[in-house]
Amino acid sequence: MGSFFDSNIQNDAHTFITNCMAGSGVSVVAFTPSGGWVVVAPDGAYAAEGIPEDCFTTLANFIQSDWTVNSIAFPPAGGDSWVIVADQGFFARNIPDDCYEMIESFYTGGSQISCVAFPPSGGDSWVIIANNAFFAHNIDDECFQILCNYTQGNRRATQVTFAPDGGWLIYGDEAYFALDLDDSCVQQIEIMEEEDWLVAHVAFTHSGGWSVICNDALPDSPDPLRVFEDFFLQDANGDWQTIYDRMNFYGVPGASVAFVQNNAVAWRTAYGVLQAGVPEYVYSNTPFQAASISKPHTSIGVQLLAQMHMIGLADPVGDDTTWAVATRSCANAAWARMSTIQLILQHMGGYIGRGNTYPINACTNFIAGGGGLSGYQNIPGVEVPTLDEILGGAAPANSPPIEISMQPLFGNFYYSGMGYVVLMRMMQDVTGVDFRIWMQENVLTPLGMSDSSFALNLPLELSRAAGGHDTNAQPIVGLRNLYPEASAAGLYTNAGDLCQTIIMLNAGGVINGTQLLSAQQAGAMLSDQLGIFTGGQSDQPGYFFNHSGENVGFTSFIQGYPNQAAGMAIMVNRDNGDSDSVTGYPGNAASFNTEVANALIRVYALQT
Repeated sequence: MGSFFDSNIQNDAHTFITNCMAGSGVSVVAFTPSGGWVVVAPDGAYAAEGIPEDCFTTLANFIQSDWTVNSIAFPPAGGDSWVIVADQGFFARNIPDDCYEMIESFYTGGSQISCVAFPPSGGDSWVIIANNAFFAHNIDDECFQILCNYTQGNRRATQVTFAPDGGWLIYGDEAYFALDLDDSCVQQIEIMEEEDWLVAHVAFTHSGGWSVICNDALPDSPDPLRVFEDFFLQDANGDWQTIYDRMNFYGVPGASVAFVQNNAVAWRTAYGVLQAGVPEYVYSNTPFQAASISKPHTSIGVQLLAQMHMIGLADPVGDDTTWAVATRSCANAAWARMSTIQLILQHMGGYIGRGNTYPINACTNFIAGGGGLSGYQNIPGVEVPTLDEILGGAAPANSPPIEISMQPLFGNFYYSGMGYVVLMRMMQDVTGVDFRIWMQENVLTPLGMSDSSFALNLPLELSRAAGGHDTNAQPIVGLRNLYPEASAAGLYTNAGDLCQTIIMLNAGGVINGTQLLSAQQAGAMLSDQLGIFTGGQSDQPGYFFNHSGENVGFTSFIQGYPNQAAGMAIMVNRDNGDSDSVTGYPGNAASFNTEVANALIRVYALQT
């Protein structure tokens, strides 16, 4: 016997539910806009009042044929419009054409549909949830985001229910998420959860009544994904904070997170909004600026050229480009020949970078700064320089000339985005193809990064992108700076796509069953730190590789554990600088990313 509670529903419906709950339980409850109702039990018992005659007849036929009814739904327009889905088929009348076609396509593909639901807004608005996917059309944007999140993980959402006033509830094999529902209904669900009951079905009448059904107990071990979200950080008082609490704490408007387990993307989730103050929500495929995580991908491209014998990593970079390698007037002219492709990948190629850029024209006694790129505001009137203008430091470039200021030498490390701009020019000279196009065809697509691009201006299919925010969580001018220095800072992607790169490096160059990088080269990328950084002993479980990224308005982080076949990617649309005292936001975006990483390490018991 399970547990149930209802409020202000029809007396006959309440009586039938009570009888069913004394036996096999209740699998379906649905109410029509005009006050009708239908209830189905797992043992085939059913009852209904005030529903369309053909709907009742179809239900009876399904049950008499020993079909298991999974969902019954009535669009808000009422009348003779309804749908019944069962384990062996479905029947619908007067529902939106594209909804009908999508249900049909799910069945044709062998999927089992657990839920069809219609929001109160009516029209062509609907949701279908199946055992391996879901599809939604014209629903509340936050509801869509949560559906994306809750239909992932070990135990997934199987149902969504809409209240007549616009609220909604997503639930299923474990957790639930509710927004703008009747307080008494939510409180009852909370009570049932505290009593270890699993919510199986919730339905709302159009007059404000509701019914909550629990047939089974909650599972003994919770889904790690839900633990990650809901038990994200324990504060000094011993209270658990959620991922949303910590986003609010740091002023992070939106986030994209994904986790690798057994060298597969276990899940890819999204939180928050594209732009502060605008009710448009981040999805799991929403592009963010990866910033310096562009560099590991450029490194993969360079190594592919080496595998193709188009270059050698030991080549002086000047041998493979028509650009004249530039050295500062104070530099030894011989340094130009010492700057090899491999040393540039390792940030040891002598090019200006973090700590060896300023003062301009100096080769010793440097001051702090340098190494990064600020991009160009994405607004009318701001001119974006060409690649050669960037290399030469010529207007309208906002960075100094890219020159060698230190002796290229192994161990002479100065983090240099500028060196990667040199590699961009080299790659274009060697391939004869624009860098962005070549990388799309030879790196991003083979990696399976289907929602990623190095394009300066995003293509239409990726145009629903996250907007950048300053340290006070305010949108930056133009939302996303433009980065013509694509090789160093120009990648748009999401956390799930970044996990494809983690998997490839974890698996010795193999991705999606294909050897992209040779095992030797993939190993060398880690052991020699070619565009990536490593830590720990390579023969120990805690051995890892990682890279962070910071563009104006964006902060990102990836980390992989080759010996544990695991990893994570985190992207947020907040600048990494410390907030000022006016806003009250403490710390920086990287601190939030660190908390995400630590939560994943704890929940999944990764060895570090």
